[in-house]
Amino acid sequence: MLNGIPSSRYGAWCKWSAKYEWVKRCGAYDTYLDGLRRAEREREIVEREKKYLEATGLLLEKGKQKLETMEKDEVTQGNALEFIKTAFEIERTIYGKDGKKGDDDGVGQLQIIFDDGFNGL
Repeated sequence: MLNGIPSSRYGAWCKWSAKYEWVKRCGAYDTYLDGLRRAEREREIVEREKKYLEATGLLLEKGKQKLETMEKDEVTQGNALEFIKTAFEIERTIYGKDGKKGDDDGVGQLQIIFDDGFNGL
């Protein structure tokens, strides 16, 4: 008896597991579910980037409007640059420090590489 299960039943389950490849099928299903979760996270990241870009555009526009409405004596090199600098920093943060966005950037993404010994598990 194993965990309260008669050995006659346990033996049948082992045979069924091998015959119907339960372990392999469960692994494939887990992989499928992981893919669904990953796709959902990627959609959320893309949506978040769109919102950040909208906010950056709004900030640039507001900065431009503020600069246009300020009196000449109110505008200093420092405060004019501060509006623009803040917007650019936000945008650079979204796209990575160099301001370039590529499909293979992986900025902020964790990459896990398994040793070959994990194959088949």
